[in-house]
Amino acid sequence: MAEQETTAQGRRRSSQSHQAILQATREELAEVGYRDMTIEGIAARAGVGKKTIYRWWPSKAAVALEALITADELRAPFPDTGSLERDLLTYFEQAFAGLRGKTGTVLSGLAAEAQLDPAFAHEFQQTFIVPMKAGLVALLQRGLERGELAADTNLNVLADFIYGAKWYRFLLYPAPLDTAFARDIVGLITRLRGTSAVTEA
Repeated sequence: MAEQETTAQGRRRSSQSHQAILQATREELAEVGYRDMTIEGIAARAGVGKKTIYRWWPSKAAVALEALITADELRAPFPDTGSLERDLLTYFEQAFAGLRGKTGTVLSGLAAEAQLDPAFAHEFQQTFIVPMKAGLVALLQRGLERGELAADTNLNVLADFIYGAKWYRFLLYPAPLDTAFARDIVGLITRLRGTSAVTEA
């Protein structure tokens, strides 16, 4: 019995340390940014040793990624309002909001890190890109089933088009991620079924 209690206490401490590290990482990202954030700074803020951090994450990029994807800022919804147009506009509104400010700066840093570190690139794709694309494909699938897209629409390619437009403007092109841009994208998509562009609200 004593051994079981000790094990349970150890698990609670482990979980508490894990959450403390993630919260410390978010605070460090907010205060100093990704470039200047260090494992030493995270450890000091979380009240743990560096070895504890490296037990769970192999790099600064890895812990920053988990801190971001478990925060509300990047949890863009994939709504089901019964209208593909409204679903996409809601999605873009939340997704664009999540890319503004320091959160977007951190994410661009992680995207750059993924170009240099193949192991992190795989983690970035599997824990962030793949799940987000799957949610978007499911949203598009609902629209297709309602007849809002042509039956032969390649949803994977369409999702790539949507993400490509968003990431191109976010990372490379100095133009805002705003409602007008979202309406332009949705307007192009609705034309795939022969409808007019997005109507004004």
